[in-house]
Amino acid sequence: MEKLLFTKLNLLNMIIVGEGEDLEPPDSFIKRKFSGKVLNLLGDYRYLTKGYYVSLHAEENGCEVYPPVKNALDVYRAPLFIKMVRKLGFETPEFEIICEPKPEACVLLPLNPFCKNSIKLVKNSYQYLKAFRSLSMNRYPVVQVRAEKIQEVTIHLTKADKDEYSFIAEKIFRNLKIPLGKVFMLVNGEKIAPFYFTPLERSEINFDLIFEVLNHENCLFC
Repeated sequence: MEKLLFTKLNLLNMIIVGEGEDLEPPDSFIKRKFSGKVLNLLGDYRYLTKGYYVSLHAEENGCEVYPPVKNALDVYRAPLFIKMVRKLGFETPEFEIICEPKPEACVLLPLNPFCKNSIKLVKNSYQYLKAFRSLSMNRYPVVQVRAEKIQEVTIHLTKADKDEYSFIAEKIFRNLKIPLGKVFMLVNGEKIAPFYFTPLERSEINFDLIFEVLNHENCLFC
């Protein structure tokens, strides 16, 4: 990490937690008390993950943390994420929460608490029924979005892996304070409609891009 970044973070009294070089390891972070701001770069903030516990521990110490626990939990539930991004001014697709199969070409999303935020794009009845059983586990409802083609974008703070979609990353970070994730959306010409948010695996996190943003965004945590 560059010296300039250390200087900025010291001025902000910020701790960066993550599984990378020069970062605060999560296991040691949750064992100590601290003050200031906390940037949680674990990438997966779902309930009972290390990312969840880091944000929870920061809030228990009275600190501002990115992401806050409530947003971190809500963002992975499709109906709540759709509501969130609507408030940010994005168009969103229509969706249904269903308990029984309604086969069509669509995207199926889980609501069951044991699913790893899987997303299933299905094109025929066979694919649909197989995906529905997998996501519902024969007891949970499923979210159904009518779509035949989707686009995914990985976000790191205010930047996206596809630069033309960085405005999405910026809105999500500045308003919801979610540092890392993957956004799925419908794209029709210049119109986009975000509808789902998933965690990043450790191998998907681009620390060089994160440090670049931290070094060049002067008011990122103002």
